[in-house]
Amino acid sequence: MIEAISTGERMPTKQGGEPNMKITRRFFGVATFAAALAMSTASPSFAEGKKLGVMIYNIGVDPWMNVAVKSLEEKAKALGYEVSVADGRNDVAQMNAAIDQFVIQGVKAIVICPADPDSLVGSISKSVAAGVPVVAFSLGVSDEANLTAFVGADEVGMGRTAAQEAVKAIGGKGNVALMTGILGTSAQIGRSKGQHEVFDQGTDVKVVEEQPNDWAHEKTVALIQDWLSKYPKGQLNAVLAHGPEIVAAAEYAKSQGREEVAFIGIDYPEDARRAIKEGTLLATISQDPKLLAALAVETADKAANGEKVEKVVMIETTLITKDNVDQKTADY
Repeated sequence: MIEAISTGERMPTKQGGEPNMKITRRFFGVATFAAALAMSTASPSFAEGKKLGVMIYNIGVDPWMNVAVKSLEEKAKALGYEVSVADGRNDVAQMNAAIDQFVIQGVKAIVICPADPDSLVGSISKSVAAGVPVVAFSLGVSDEANLTAFVGADEVGMGRTAAQEAVKAIGGKGNVALMTGILGTSAQIGRSKGQHEVFDQGTDVKVVEEQPNDWAHEKTVALIQDWLSKYPKGQLNAVLAHGPEIVAAAEYAKSQGREEVAFIGIDYPEDARRAIKEGTLLATISQDPKLLAALAVETADKAANGEKVEKVVMIETTLITKDNVDQKTADY
């Protein structure tokens, strides 16, 4: 059984910036993974028995999501399901068609990770009305969809925790710069909201820069190059990002002799763990994709068997620093 924090709250939506969705945290090409998965799932073919449909908005570009998909498949098979994974390829029509097709094929339940809160409302509602439960994980959908359940992490809380760690690191005063994810996504909205709740309320910390890096390595490096040039030593105390791409910025700063700047990210891949152990990265926040994905499948299985499930289930996140990095292996 997967441990998690469950609440009876309403489904999260993008308007409030509360835990609901996260479009990709970083953009790395994993062509072979995407190609193989697309070939194997373009036309799902089910045998007799329990069937679980999985629709992911885009597969193969995000290491965090790749790990989540593998965990989804493993957990579902362990529960006796035959699994079919559909790659939405960031195409709304293709995502809706995949959900509709799963219903036609007689799946017991559907697990989705949507690209946005609104585009799949119709197909989700039709599926639930037809008696096929739909569970979203990581990225939420609008209340209007009548989703069976949402499994995710607290975006606002992660932003707040990162900001609090920065305030502590710089002694409660100084200048910070913020790199955000893709503007308008709930990950960006939620994490930014949490950060500003800390920085804007009674601290002597000033946000001198706030620009999107779109969770991209190249934009991250370009931003830190600009900021280190613009703010000499003593004028920039910390840099925060919404994803693990901050490691690239921290390593660049170190190469330029700017180790006085503290760097804090979100997500816990192996390179972030290494950077914390080396002292290059101050901290990051773990939201384990394996845990989240497995819990989503467990929730879908319970709903398919007629058991009552919570509408919103949140996994715990963990702040990773030099104090606990040796005890916590990387999430991926």
